[in-house]
This record gives sequence, structure tokens and C-alpha cells, in this order.
Amino acid sequence: MVAAPNAESFLIHDATLLTLQPLAGRAKPRSHISEADLGIVSRGSVVVAQGVIAAAGAHAACKDALAKLGAAKSDFAEYDARGAVVMPGFVDAHTHALFAGNRVPDFEDLIAGRRPALGMRYTIEQTRHCSSDDLLELGARRLSLMLAHGTTTAEVKSGYCLTAEGELKLLDVLSRLGARAELPHVIPTFCGAHALPPEFSSYDAFVDELCDAILPQIAQQGVARYADAFCEQGFFSAQQSERFLGACAERGLQLRIHAEELHRSGGSAVAAKLRSVTADHLNFASTSDIAALAKGGCTAVLCPGTVEYLGLERYAPARDLIAAGIPVALATDFNPGTCPSFSLQMIAYLGRRHMQLSAPETIAAVTAIPAYSLGLAEHAGTLSSGSRGDIVLLALSDYREFGYYFGTNIVKRVFLGAKGAL
Repeated sequence: MVAAPNAESFLIHDATLLTLQPLAGRAKPRSHISEADLGIVSRGSVVVAQGVIAAAGAHAACKDALAKLGAAKSDFAEYDARGAVVMPGFVDAHTHALFAGNRVPDFEDLIAGRRPALGMRYTIEQTRHCSSDDLLELGARRLSLMLAHGTTTAEVKSGYCLTAEGELKLLDVLSRLGARAELPHVIPTFCGAHALPPEFSSYDAFVDELCDAILPQIAQQGVARYADAFCEQGFFSAQQSERFLGACAERGLQLRIHAEELHRSGGSAVAAKLRSVTADHLNFASTSDIAALAKGGCTAVLCPGTVEYLGLERYAPARDLIAAGIPVALATDFNPGTCPSFSLQMIAYLGRRHMQLSAPETIAAVTAIPAYSLGLAEHAGTLSSGSRGDIVLLALSDYREFGYYFGTNIVKRVFLGAKGAL
């Protein structure tokens, strides 16, 4: 159930509050997360005024904050949490949620042990033929489902048109979706180096097209905040990914990269060299890759749903990443071909069960750490004064149950905070 979203003023009281305030305001989040970092307040309260958190913590402090606002209590909707867990809205830092067509036949091929017949070219073909209005409807439907499962901020990549006109269209639609009061906040990423479009026979030639013809128009449009490349065997090599991402950085875009997802591809070395904000997936990252990522100051965005869906032989080495001082976030990687899942709750279960993450590590991995990776540490990921009122109320009384349940939705209510330019 989703509360009336944008710019609402409301009070939540009698909550088992996870503020994550110890992680707020840091230049970089810690990799080692403990219970103390959750900022737990028993029978806590939250005051949200016009979509922004005015106070979160002990009831007395929130009562004082309400008085300082000079507003009547009757101006605030009230929600009794009845001891349930209340925490920051989830932040999904890696999705491909804007596309046309699904790949159910590919799923059936996987089940039968066959090589999927459609692949990414099918999605590109379907998306290219889709109008902006149709894409707006498709994106809104998926983002609504993500919101219903607790995601209040989602990074969404382009990359399913791979022409200047098509990528501009996708990013424009993402901008329009992000402005809608009833949908999660959207952080757009230009994933130009995603696949080889059908009219090209050479990855080098397509990288030329990306850098010389498409990227200048993307930069001029000014919607994308990040650029991403799919550095993988059979797709973009480390050298091609570096060339594309380096050109994007020169145009003012911050960097993310798919690295070591299906094989050891060299993406981690590129991330470290270019000081990419994140390196994503990392299922096949080696000891030397981890050392490079630590030196490069990268955040790891891990996507265990893809490992589960494809039946890969290994999950990302989350414990080794954390031991090396690398902050770890979890993301859905929602996409039609390798992880058709909207739910960060399911991803939390996979992170705990298969990557040995603790409950506090998992909670930080879907809130404060991905918010930091998206440049939103002041706005999302913690319940701190001045942050957006992005909050989820869960059907739990013990935070350790987060990531324990799977295949169900434990969100009772979602609150979306104020929207505007960030």
C-alpha cells in the first residue's frame, strides 16, 4: 500500500526505527556494517514536513521538532507503526527497467537447457519500434511494481535503442517518469556500450559512433547523470569500454561499469583506472581485481538475482570485497533477459543466503550505500533531518527478518518524499 506521495506532511510513531544515521554525512560509507550503524530507535518517531524529514528518532525529540515547525498537529497525517520496522526507502542502483517486449521464449529455452534464441537484439528491435508514450506506460508500470516492493529510488539505464534518436528518446522518457509524483525517483544512466546494434558488424566501429556521433547529443540533452558499459566477453572489451567511458567522463558524465559478470572480463581494471563510481556484478572478480577496485575507490554493486536466474557457477565474493574495504550495495539488475525481478527484498534474501551478508550489511546495501553510489547521500538512504521522506513500513518487528523472507512482499506502506531538482 502506497501513501499519498509527493510533498505530504505526516507523522509515524511507535516504530522500531532504523534511521541509519551513523552512516549519514560521510564522505564514503564504511564497508564493515554492524548493528550500531542501523541507528535503531525503539518506539521511535518520524516527522515529515512537505516531503522532507524534519526529525527522526526518540518521540520527545520529534515532538519538539514538530513544535518548532509552528504547524498544527492536525496538519499532519498520522501513522501508528505498532512496533513494526520503519526504515529508509530502498535504493536500487542497477536496473534496465525501460524496454519493450519480454523474453519469455528465452526463459523457456533456459529451462530446456537450450541457448536462448532471442537475446538482446530482440529487445532492441522491440524498443526501437515503441513510441515514447508506449515506453512511458511500460516504464510507469514497472516502476510502480518496484515501488510496491519498497523501492523509492531507482537507477535506470538506457541502452535498448543504440541510435542517437533512440537513446535520446529513452532518456527523455526516464526524465518524464522521474518527475511523476506517484513513481520512484529515477536516476538516468546512458548505457550506450550495451550491445552491438544490428546495423553494425564491428564493436570498434560502433564505439566510434558512440563517441563521435551519439555521446555529444546525449551530453547536450543533459538528462543522463552516469554512463555505463557492458564489459564482457563477446560484447565490449576492456579497451573498448575504457575508450567509451573515458569519452563520457570528458563530457561530464560519471561512470559505472558492468564488470566480471559472466566471465573475468577486465572491467574491474577499467573501473579502477578511470575511478568509476561503481563496478557492478563482479561474480568472477579475482583477488587482484578486488585490490584494484579498493585502490580505485569504487563501490561494488552486486546483482545476485542474475546469478540465480542464469544458474551461474558463482556469486560475487561479497565477503572478500568487504574485507578489502569496498562498500557493497545490492541491486536487482531488473531486465528482460537475465533478471526479470522487481524486488530488492528477493535480492536481499539472495545476498544473505548465498553471499553471507549479515542483516545490518544487507539493510545498508539497499539503502545508504546505493544512495551514496548515486550521489544521493544527502537525500536518500537514511532517515536524517533534511533527507527526502522516502520511507518504508515493513510487516516485521525484528530487523533481522529482513532478507529472511522471500517470495513475498513484507512492505505494508511506502512513503515518497518531495521531488525536485537534485
